Amino acid sequence: MNKPVKYTLIGLGLLIALLIGAAVVFALTFNPNRYKDEIERLAKEQTGRTLDIKGDIKMAFWPSLGADVAGVTLSERGSNQQFVAFDSAHASVKLMPLLRGQYIVDSVKLSGLKARIVKGKDGRYNFSDLVEGDAKKPAQAKKEAEKSGAPLVFDIGSIDIQRASIAYSDLQAGQEYMLEDVKIRTGRIAKDAEGKLELGMLAKRKAPPLEARLALDGRYRFANGTLSADVNGKLDESTLKAKFTLTEPYEFEASVDRINLDRYLGAPQKPAAKPAAQEKTAKSEDAPVDFSALKGINAKGKLQIGALEVRGLKLSELNAQVSAANGRVAVAPHSAKGYEGTISGEVIVDANRNHVTLKEKLEGISIGPILRDFAQQDRLEGKGNLTLDVTTAGNTVNAMKRALAGSARLQLRDGAVKGINLGEILRKARSALGGGSQAAQGETGGAKPQTDFSELSASFAIKNGIARNDDLDAKAPLFRLGGSGEINIPESTLNYVVKAAVVASAEGQGGRERDKLAGLTVPVRLHGSFDDLKYDVDVRAMAGNAAKSQVGERVKEQIEQRKDKIEERIGDRLKGLLKR
Repeated sequence: MNKPVKYTLIGLGLLIALLIGAAVVFALTFNPNRYKDEIERLAKEQTGRTLDIKGDIKMAFWPSLGADVAGVTLSERGSNQQFVAFDSAHASVKLMPLLRGQYIVDSVKLSGLKARIVKGKDGRYNFSDLVEGDAKKPAQAKKEAEKSGAPLVFDIGSIDIQRASIAYSDLQAGQEYMLEDVKIRTGRIAKDAEGKLELGMLAKRKAPPLEARLALDGRYRFANGTLSADVNGKLDESTLKAKFTLTEPYEFEASVDRINLDRYLGAPQKPAAKPAAQEKTAKSEDAPVDFSALKGINAKGKLQIGALEVRGLKLSELNAQVSAANGRVAVAPHSAKGYEGTISGEVIVDANRNHVTLKEKLEGISIGPILRDFAQQDRLEGKGNLTLDVTTAGNTVNAMKRALAGSARLQLRDGAVKGINLGEILRKARSALGGGSQAAQGETGGAKPQTDFSELSASFAIKNGIARNDDLDAKAPLFRLGGSGEINIPESTLNYVVKAAVVASAEGQGGRERDKLAGLTVPVRLHGSFDDLKYDVDVRAMAGNAAKSQVGERVKEQIEQRKDKIEERIGDRLKGLLKR
């Protein structure tokens, strides 16, 4: 080896030794805390937010480049109000792979995170300014990586987040939520890696008040860039199982043993009576309907629930197919058991038009318990079928009511209309005509009045929120019940004429003394708001129909002469129904 080469090698060796020594001295003597003020100043200049680092910053350089920092807070933009803070954080990146464009993170640890997220009335979030300027960076980094021929490689050994809390306020919807005691633990996160997942939190809502605890554990896997997971867990008293993938279209299979959704949705309470002026104001108020959040969902899957309670309804063995794409979400088909029968159908929501389609078929169901659970009404009993096929659209609740269209049909058997005894009303009518006993056969001491029927059917044509019925048909031993009229759903009003027609019957409900009234029809008009229904007995029509009965013109004359008395006696019996 000649001297120039030898001296050159010696010089390079000395230079390398000097650089290594300088790096060691730098690592041993470098104090990042000297630069806290500069870091805080740059944060203020770049973001308009106040960064405060209360604790010490600890750096590590070999074999990983990492940092530990404690007591950090970041304010809202242009305000001293706290946006995010944490007690301590640790992250480290292996140094040598970093030089090859590989980001291999040993671990990420975060403790005591506190974040406050606000969605303003304009739809913007209080962190929008932090992410909007960096929106192009991922795409730019990808282009640079493709240009260099060295793809970026991310590999995280584990993530451990403890004692985190996140407050969320939606000023548009007027809602506030809180996630407390958030815990997240994962294994390795990298291409073709798999690991264990643990998640826990306490979720709170301000109004209506709610506290719900969620705990999940399971395993996950990254394959071809796709994340899939299989988890088990508890939501309060409910046991959950789910499989899902987090690559569009998202796919899932989920099952719940039992759940009461009213606890989480906030079941509506029955409103107290209001003065007329307040009631008018309340009706003029409207609530917005916004399905825009569904536009970003691209998913499909299956859902099973062993026992479900929602809006008072109690169902079992619920099975549903769910699909969502391009702003259209369909829960179709779905099926369930309940109320001694079965329920099947489909629900489709189109967020692009704020449009809803509902098709339901209830077979062999007991109508009384459904009305008591769902509508808090106890007016009808019977078992049979109910079909609904309706659509609506609109940006508010009232607009959707006005746009309601479609059809409905009800068929019941062996039931009763509660609150009214039509047999007794007919007896009152005969008594008012000057004959018949005052005792009503079949009445019991303190029993509540009701009218039994063997069959009842009715169909409704719905247009612009108004349901029209012209074919009410109920059959009983003594009479036939018919009717026609309209239900104005947007205005919550009724305009309906019920006609009770006496049929010839020597036995049963009413007895022989009513045979002479065969053919007589008692028409009653119900009208007004659902909360304050009024009635009119159409005595003139009743007199006209009397000519068709066996007593003919004589009864017609008596009806016309005793109009007031008939209205009074029949009206007394109707009040019991209207006040229920």
